[in-house]
Amino acid sequence: MPMENSKLYRYLTYAGTLPFIICAVMPYAGNPDFPGLGSFDQIASAYGLAILSFMAGTHWGLYLSVAARVPVNLFITSNVVTVAAWAAFMAGPALFTLAMLGAGFVFLLYIDYGLRAREVLTPGYLRTRLHATVIVVASLIVTVIAL
Repeated sequence: MPMENSKLYRYLTYAGTLPFIICAVMPYAGNPDFPGLGSFDQIASAYGLAILSFMAGTHWGLYLSVAARVPVNLFITSNVVTVAAWAAFMAGPALFTLAMLGAGFVFLLYIDYGLRAREVLTPGYLRTRLHATVIVVASLIVTVIAL
């Protein structure tokens, strides 16, 4: 079934934003920690690193299948984004990590706009990515404000 005919990727994408939303709400609900998991900023940082790495990894598959239609080497860009986010996670305070994650998600969306312009991505997929990125970045901003 073609991706555009399936709503599954949309449901999974929006479901993937829920941990970001929960981490953003936790400190304002008077519960800055999840017992056994850590604080809201630690959880948002670790989950954000995993999701950003996953999103960067999707570019590998695209590049393997349509490299001739892509103006930039997605192997390199995805590695730079992932390693930068990992370095921020390892070296910095949560504020630095969350800011780097937000920048990474926006950068990947920027690349996706270029991929859409070359008709590598469908309009529906890009729309879903835009909405999810707005939700995630807004949640990260709210999380940073709570620090």
